[in-house]
This record gives sequence, structure tokens and C-alpha cells, in this order.
Amino acid sequence: MNKFIEKSRVRCFQTDYQYILKPDAFLDLAQDLAGKGAQQTSFNDDNLRANNCAWVLARMQVKFDKPVRYDENIEMQTWHKGLNGLYFLRDYQLLNEQGELAVRSSSSWIVMNTETRRISRDEAVMKLIDVEAQSSDHAIEEPCPKVVIPKGAELQEIGFHKVRFSDLDYNGHANNVQYTVWALDHLPEDLVFNHKVKEIVINFNKEARAGETVTLYHAEVDGAHIVEGKSDGHQVFIEKFIFE
Repeated sequence: MNKFIEKSRVRCFQTDYQYILKPDAFLDLAQDLAGKGAQQTSFNDDNLRANNCAWVLARMQVKFDKPVRYDENIEMQTWHKGLNGLYFLRDYQLLNEQGELAVRSSSSWIVMNTETRRISRDEAVMKLIDVEAQSSDHAIEEPCPKVVIPKGAELQEIGFHKVRFSDLDYNGHANNVQYTVWALDHLPEDLVFNHKVKEIVINFNKEARAGETVTLYHAEVDGAHIVEGKSDGHQVFIEKFIFE
């Protein structure tokens, strides 16, 4: 059971106005843990960078089962689950101070060539990636699904965000966590202030680079809230939120 495990404490800047861990704060923790977990393997960032490649998150699903509070001691776990079609799978679990499973997540990754900005299947890179799962466990049984706009759904424009310096990561594009931040900031205030996020599913479909403007659209369908981000007519991301 070759999981990467890290213990920490929930910081004040990771919580909302009710002292509860924010959804985007969990995404930050998961992103950091993914890099640290991969660093112990042959497919770490350094080896990929030497081949002009980088890991890029394609899909992610998170289920928030129990609230995690400010100053609480937590344990994060992650493990590589092998190859599924085009995607390399990685799961995460967050255990609360009582050792209970509080957050579960599954993610799907691709390897991007940093020069062509396309998926890489370079033989030298593929040899670095061990497709065997590090653990037989599943935080979420099925791989993260594709999010589609249901037929008949009417999306309404709810705002826009211009990609700025603070949005960028070391791959030169808007960090994947920022999309959830933008979405939550533009959803109706009554919704986000008075209801807790129970689940998110997000698909990352196109890079957003510095200076680009991403327009946000929203629709409520069958109790779920869909947020789509588009730039120059192309879908940058689409995210489904389920609130309590």
C-alpha cells in the first residue's frame, strides 16, 4: 500500500467565514500532495521537465463528507492508480482529527509537452511512467466523469475574469484551482453563503493564459449547478457543484 501521506493543520487562510475548510483550499492541498507523491517516483516533475513535459490536470471529482475546521489536525493521503485510456489516475483522502474520512477525491491527468502545448506520448516519457497502481484502494470507485450541459439547460452569463499574474502557475497558465475560485465568486451569493458544497466535478478543457478573459455561464439543472468558462468561443472548463 504505497500511499504518500502528509499530516498538517488547517490554517486560518484555508477556511471560510464559518471556520470550515474551503473547497479550493482542499484542491490546493491535493495539488501540492500530488507533486510530492510523484516526486518519490520516476515520473516526477524534474524528470518530466527534462523531457519538455509537465503533468496537467484534466478532470477532478471531490466529495466533501464531513466538515473540516480551522486548527484541526488532518492527514492527507494520495496514490497513483495507473492508466485509464488517455488518463493517469490519482486518488486522495483527507482524514480529520478523529481519523474519520472527511474528503474523498479522484483525479485524471495527462502529460503535456510544454513546447507544443499538446498531449505527449513520447516514448522516453512513457518509459518514466509506471502504469501499475500504487494501491488497490479507491477514494472514489469510478474515474472522474465528463461534465456535459444537459439538453434544454439555459445558461446565463454571470460574470467574467481576466487572467492575471496571481492566477498563473509554473506551467504558464491559470492554475486549475482558480477555476473553482472564480466559479464560487460568481455564483449567487445566497447559494454560496447559505449552503455548503457537497460535491464538485470539474473538467479542464483548454489552457487560460495571462491576459485572456474567461466568461462564466451558469445553469441550475436537477439540483446541480453547472458553471462553464469560455474564452474566444472555446470551453476552458466546466464544473458541476452539488450543494447541501
